[in-house]
Parts: sequence; structure tokens; C-alpha cells
Amino acid sequence: MTNNNEVLNFENNLINSSLILSSPHSGSFYPEEFKSLLNIELSELYQNEDSLVDSLINGSLKFNNLILKAIWSRSVIDVNRAKTDFNYNDFDPPIDSIASKPTKYSRSGIGVIPFRSGYNDKIYKKKLSGNQARDWLNSAWNSYHSTLANILERTHSQFGYYVLFDFHSMPSENASTRNNVDIILGDCHGKSSEQKIVQFIENELLNSGLKVRRNSPYSGGYITENYGRPKENKHAIQIEINRSIYLNEKTREKNSNFENCKLILSEMINNFEKNKKNCLT
Repeated sequence: MTNNNEVLNFENNLINSSLILSSPHSGSFYPEEFKSLLNIELSELYQNEDSLVDSLINGSLKFNNLILKAIWSRSVIDVNRAKTDFNYNDFDPPIDSIASKPTKYSRSGIGVIPFRSGYNDKIYKKKLSGNQARDWLNSAWNSYHSTLANILERTHSQFGYYVLFDFHSMPSENASTRNNVDIILGDCHGKSSEQKIVQFIENELLNSGLKVRRNSPYSGGYITENYGRPKENKHAIQIEINRSIYLNEKTREKNSNFENCKLILSEMINNFEKNKKNCLT
């Protein structure tokens, strides 16, 4: 067994800042039951992980910001999808006790319980048992979101608002087709955050020499959509990072620019801390 998620910088159960960081796709845990059902090599799924993103964002944070990191691999349970994003017909027997509301993601095999790899290969030898899927959802999805929701509600109660930076990474080939962009900021096309916050992040990253784009092609997943409610002083921004600026994509090890990228993100976070009140008025 393993812990289902990890909260970094959570000393003495204290929340020191209204800015919370999350890394929902850094997990690399694969249950033994999952491995026994594979139709492909486990290594084929490693490309789906946001390798080292949790380390990348945990730099010299002056306010010791909380970081929530998933432990389970997104290829088993994707916590950035709605818990209901699956098709009953994909399981034998079907999942019971959980409503099914499939979206374009599950219809393409990449819902909350993915069935296709990044290479579009079938993950499983045969249909997954609904009982197994339900157990994994309860272990991974429920745990991540109950922890995140608790942290955010405590933060909102303590400060009167919260800001969530939800960090992800993207393959460089995806970025190269979009003018070699380094960072994509997703705010659900203006619906998940006060725009002054997004503008501040964008300016900070641009001033550091990075190429930044908004909402194309990643406007925000379930986490951004669900926890970003600016009218309630709850703000969420998804931050997609081009893997090539910090990572050797073949070995998934740090490249020579890792520390520089880490410094840029730390400075952006620290500068936002100094100016966040101006972004909320």
C-alpha cells in the first residue's frame, strides 16, 4: 500500500498563505493489480506522468506555500477528471454506486479511469472490473479531492479567499506546434480566476524570458473548473510547463536548465505573494 497523496510544507498543520500549489499528475504509483492487467509495457505509461513537477515548484518559497502532490499515476486514476467521467459499458461488471456522466475525455478513452495510453494503445488486456475501478477511485480520487477541498476551505476561512496554482507539464512536441510556447496558462477562458491574477503571472513569466500563451490548447481541467469560482473569492489557474525547458524527455531526468526554471517559478510565486492583494482589488 501507499499514501494516496502527499502535502508538502504542511508543518504543524498550519496554512501560512492564501496561495496553494498542486501537482495532480506527478504521481508514479501503480498498484500491483494494475500491473497484472496491462496490455502494454508499464514503461509506455511513464510519458503520461508530470515527472519532477512537484520538485520544480518546491523551490525557495518565502511563504512556505502548501503543495499537494498526487501519489497515484494518472494512468490508473486521473484526479484532474470528474469522478463521474466514465462509461458504464467500459467495465465488466459495471461500476455500482457511482453515477456515470461521460464527457469527450472518457469517450476518447482518457476519462477518470483511462483505457488508452498516450500512444493510443489499449492499456488493459480485457475490461476492468467495476469493483476494482470503484476501489481505486475511492483510494486515489476521493483522497486527493477531500484533501484539496479541506485545504482550500480552511484557506478561504482563514484569509477570506484562496488562489490555487495547478501545475502540469506538456510534451515539447505539443508546444512546438504552437510556436514553441514554454508556458500555457489556463483559466477556463476567464471563468476560473480574477483576470488581474492571470495577467500578473503572465507578465512575470514573460519578463523572465519565457514564451507564454493562454488557454490554447489547455484551458483548464476538472481541478481548475471545479475549484475556481472568482465570484466567491476562490481563484484557480492551471499552469502547463513545456517539459523541454526543465527535463530530458527521454530519460525523464533533470536537464541543465532545471535549476533556472525552478528559480523562475519560485520568483514568480514569491512576487505574486508580495502583490496578490493588488490583484484582488
